[in-house]
Amino acid sequence: MDPGADAIALTVGVAGHVDHGKTALVRALTGVETDRLPEEQRRGISIELGFAPLSLKDAGPGGLLVGLCDMPGHERFVRRMIAGAAGVDAVMLIVAADEGVMPQAREHLAICRLLGLRHGLLVLTKADLADAELLDLLELELGELCRDTFLHDAEVVRFSNRPPEPWLGELRAALGRLGARVLRDRDATLRGRPFRMPVDRAFVLPGHGTVVTGTALGGTVTVGDALTLMPGATPVRVRGLQRHGESAAAFVAPGRVALQIAGAGAVDVGAGAVIAASEAVIVSDRLDVALEVLDHSPAALTRRSRFMLHLGTARVECAVTPLGTAAARGLSPGEAGVAQLHLDAAIAVAPGDRFVLRGSHDDARHGRTVAGGRLLHPCPPRHRLDDDVVVGQLQAVASADDDAALVARVAIHGAAGVVAADLSLRLPWARGRLDKALQRTLGRGALRKFTSRERLWTPEAVAALEALLLDRMAALHQEAPERAGATPAELARRLGAQLDVESVHAIAQGLIRRGALRAASQGAVELALPGFLMRSHGPSLALRDALVAALEAGGSSPPTGAALWEAVREQLSGLAGAVDAADAATLEAALTLEVQRGRALRHGDVAFGARAFAAAAAAAFETFAAAEGFDTAALKELLGLTRKHLIPLAELFDARRLTVRDASGLRRFRRRALDAYLAGEQPWALVAEAAELGSDRS
Repeated sequence: MDPGADAIALTVGVAGHVDHGKTALVRALTGVETDRLPEEQRRGISIELGFAPLSLKDAGPGGLLVGLCDMPGHERFVRRMIAGAAGVDAVMLIVAADEGVMPQAREHLAICRLLGLRHGLLVLTKADLADAELLDLLELELGELCRDTFLHDAEVVRFSNRPPEPWLGELRAALGRLGARVLRDRDATLRGRPFRMPVDRAFVLPGHGTVVTGTALGGTVTVGDALTLMPGATPVRVRGLQRHGESAAAFVAPGRVALQIAGAGAVDVGAGAVIAASEAVIVSDRLDVALEVLDHSPAALTRRSRFMLHLGTARVECAVTPLGTAAARGLSPGEAGVAQLHLDAAIAVAPGDRFVLRGSHDDARHGRTVAGGRLLHPCPPRHRLDDDVVVGQLQAVASADDDAALVARVAIHGAAGVVAADLSLRLPWARGRLDKALQRTLGRGALRKFTSRERLWTPEAVAALEALLLDRMAALHQEAPERAGATPAELARRLGAQLDVESVHAIAQGLIRRGALRAASQGAVELALPGFLMRSHGPSLALRDALVAALEAGGSSPPTGAALWEAVREQLSGLAGAVDAADAATLEAALTLEVQRGRALRHGDVAFGARAFAAAAAAAFETFAAAEGFDTAALKELLGLTRKHLIPLAELFDARRLTVRDASGLRRFRRRALDAYLAGEQPWALVAEAAELGSDRS
């Protein structure tokens, strides 16, 4: 089939009850047998999704290329129907004239509505088995079925496969009219987004290698492009592509496409896989969603109730938590609200994705479609269940007001803020739309932006951070009056808001300009409150410097106990006018201060210099970043340490949230730390930065 180079592509799902003639209708329209599996042909029912191209050359300039998706109608295969419906532009809902509306037609309609479909066509098949009066009654029944749904004013077409020729002309014409409506309503920003395609099939084609197929949801792909297979973050390269069986050099979404890839085998492409540009999706196991419970759901959706989540081609169990005081009792049938989903396994998602919830294996509603909705936030923080402020923010994210949605998205992250470059992964907008909203909100002060990474906060979050920073500064002055002040690195740790040193420094500069904070002394990097006067007693600066020097000199095997104090005295002995010795209490106080300042880290009786710790962390990331995990023996071999230093160092990795240790004793890097390292950052930089700042002070 030659679709024509200028043909516009769209995908239409064919849904309805089992044995109502969906596959026969597709075969009559296209000549393609979509029941390709021997099991399907033996049983006479569709089990997997089937695809067939239909060229409508008379449907507008260049013609229309319709990819028909034949979706299984049996109730046992609804999960596959959802995977197909998640990528279609419109649906043909099929009802057989000899049976009328059956349960799966109702469920398929509900699923299509939950997935956000806006266009469709109603087809009465087996029309030769009913007289005109009965067909008229069936059309009334279809009207009642579709009342209050997106198909309420859909065109109704009659069709029979015995023989199909007298009926095909009107059906093809109706599909052309449907296609025109879809194209008028199509989201023009799809092409402005990065390429993304949920994979519904993966196989090896002899002589060609691995091939993946799916319905691309946005963006453009060309031969030679580098993409990523998610959720495993496997890099792949596009060696070739086909559009409905025709080879091409490039493909513009949306629509069906087959990609020949290098870098991954068919066995590497698991269920729910997505192949995409790296900036197109987020891998997450926690989602904030707008949720709607179906009218016919058998019970309310309560907190921590478990369901099977269907999103794209992914399918995973999850716990559902409705948010807000009003949702404490749960969401009743027919109600809508916002909720947080906690998934049993991470999947690749993008903001705006539609999903369906069905009863899980341990729920009485198993096998029944219960609810569905839209993804609002793909990687949210945890929320308090009764936090109505968060509910209002999520409702704003779901609104049609771009400025309100952007401000609310940033506000959800509170004191941590959001890096501006990450917003494209958190909002389902093309770049131009996002840039315009950013310009408007920054221009009127609804958002604030500073630091080289352009981290965004709401004014309320900045004010709260400023107040918290001043409070922590006052507490530090009270705890350690002998200290001149605190570095931005130490304040970042004390704020505990996942802030980097640069962000704290930027906030501090605003306070300094207003006179609420000052540099501790001329040229110093430490900060202090304006009225603070340092007391002279306590460990001297020379003693503290000697302590840090002794620890750093020991690297990953620093001296401990009496040996450490002896090393400090040796450092002091080379300084003119320095004291020859200090008592144990003074030395201990010096170590406590340096741990607080970030120039040293301590676990039990063992302390490490911050630079030595950073060097050990860098070596561990470089060696084990690609590994599933590593044990203590592997770390010992890498660093050449005895258990005296090895165990405290490994547990400091855990304490600094670089690693986590499982029940078997294996450690793995935390996702946030590993992502930062793979992005070229240094997740241990907080302690390393403290050492740098401390060494430059006067």
